[in-house]
Amino acid sequence: MKIYSTNIVSDLDSLRIKSSERDFYKHFSNKLDGVSISKVVPVEGISLDLMYMEDNNILFIKFMDTSEDTYSILEEDLLEVMEEEYENLVQGIKKFNLNIKYNIVYIMPYVSIERYLGFEYFIKNHIIDKNTYKNMIANLDVLKGYFKGRNEESVLNLFRFYICPEYHTIKKEGKSRVINKDFKRISFWHQNYEYTGLFLDSFQLSKLNSIKYGNTVFVGGAGSGKTTILLSRAIKLSKLYNKDRFLFITYNKQLMNNVKNEMSILRRDSNNIDIYNFHGFIIRLAKQFNLVIDYAKLKENFEKHFKNIFLQVKNYLKDKVIYKGIFIDEGEKFDHEQLEFISSLLYDKKKILNISIDRSKKTSSNSDWSMPPWEHIDIDEYTEMNYNYRQTRSISNFLNSFSYTITDYTTKRDLVLPQGYYSKTHSLRNEGDKVQIIKVDHIEEKIEAIIWEIKYLVNQKGLSYSDIAVIYPFSNRKLKNGNVIYFQYILRKSLEENNIPYVYANDELTNLNDKIGVTISNIYLANNLEYKAVVFCEIEMLYDHKINSACSNSKIGNFISNLNIVYTGLTRATDYLTIVTTLEKEESDIMGLLINSLDNNNCREY
Repeated sequence: MKIYSTNIVSDLDSLRIKSSERDFYKHFSNKLDGVSISKVVPVEGISLDLMYMEDNNILFIKFMDTSEDTYSILEEDLLEVMEEEYENLVQGIKKFNLNIKYNIVYIMPYVSIERYLGFEYFIKNHIIDKNTYKNMIANLDVLKGYFKGRNEESVLNLFRFYICPEYHTIKKEGKSRVINKDFKRISFWHQNYEYTGLFLDSFQLSKLNSIKYGNTVFVGGAGSGKTTILLSRAIKLSKLYNKDRFLFITYNKQLMNNVKNEMSILRRDSNNIDIYNFHGFIIRLAKQFNLVIDYAKLKENFEKHFKNIFLQVKNYLKDKVIYKGIFIDEGEKFDHEQLEFISSLLYDKKKILNISIDRSKKTSSNSDWSMPPWEHIDIDEYTEMNYNYRQTRSISNFLNSFSYTITDYTTKRDLVLPQGYYSKTHSLRNEGDKVQIIKVDHIEEKIEAIIWEIKYLVNQKGLSYSDIAVIYPFSNRKLKNGNVIYFQYILRKSLEENNIPYVYANDELTNLNDKIGVTISNIYLANNLEYKAVVFCEIEMLYDHKINSACSNSKIGNFISNLNIVYTGLTRATDYLTIVTTLEKEESDIMGLLINSLDNNNCREY
């Protein structure tokens, strides 16, 4: 029997592996031929320990560690509670409107049930006591006798999705993604778009269910599934504790929209999870409590006047608690004051704060680049996410090489990056095409190279225009002589001349949207998007291309920010990555790092 998964360490009673559960796995893991999913929540507020599937039969199991002494005291009351829970599960599952056959059993291996007490039918059909359990160990047919009949595979797959949506991730296109071979992809339509639901792997399920009280930080590179784990945990906890409230908060609006889109598919009836970007959350609280908001001043100088609103909200909500759990995605973009305020909204006890971190995606210039803002919060657990579910091995290895090369570069200049600043990942995907760097002499050649690459990807690799993005650091750049280069305008004009459809990235564009053509975007509007192919260009737009140990802390911060801009752009690609530049490595240390990373790519397997 394959189990997804038993490697769970949790403070929550509903997720903890019980003694009777371990005993069951010990006796039956090597005997049963089916596949099982642990710790499911079929109905809000009710959890079950196992969903076992064999030959399209379904058996839900709840393990009971109840002792003989406890049972003798609570006997009738306990049976009444169990039967009521069973009835609530049946009524909840009926709402799925599926023609599905299943059974629910309670395994009580430490109790011998001698009396029925008016619960004869329930006990005979839904309870496995000590005596039946012993018979089951000797004869597997005893367990299989609780099956209610085989299901159509398509119905079973959809039922599985309804039972544990948090064990899935949603992709616009999932043919090249293989996460878990034991469960088929689920293709379905939602709001006139087609999506694919992919079942998570054992590592992800283990991290998802190993929920502890306190503060947990997830650290990992792009594509390691940090957002997936946070969103899945939010869904899981919102189902387990349906009377409590939870907050999923991002820094930028685009990521918020991404999360909202996925949530609308995974858990359409969710009413106890708030999803906001930070600025929208603060303004919403200010409105809710009738605090002063001067919209004219906000338009005039947003950062300055937003700070005033934030201070009002912070003072008003001092010592007030709202949430049982808070999930902060891309925590590297928040400052310590913002993180402290958000965490202050949690309950005093049995609270859960989860933060995802990828420091190499912090693209804002900051002289305090070496001091992570979350260090002001007491962290109870750090969890590393090292697997890469997004990129091919070629791209992942190139990015790992880039990270090593940066570390070597900074160390030689007496600038020591904090440990793990650039996270390395191990791709679980295929090898894929090699990363390329295309050197051109001037901007006209650069545009020609970009157009050629787009046509090649469409005509030779079979991609659609919507699979491709052209990403650059900024939409325009002011030169030292005062002139401004509008790269976006030049690129757009060339795309139109070649009859290539395109779309501008914006806050509303997400990974689940249908796109009408090639996406063209600066780094800030592509920050949370992913594409099969990325053409990254205009590294020339970056201002600081070299540093040494004599540089000011501000200049070093700008250089690190530039490296992070490049890293963020490169990590948007899943299958094909091309860099187009006019720079020689002698002109730009950043370009030199990229070229050296390409040269070393073959020997940088993580």
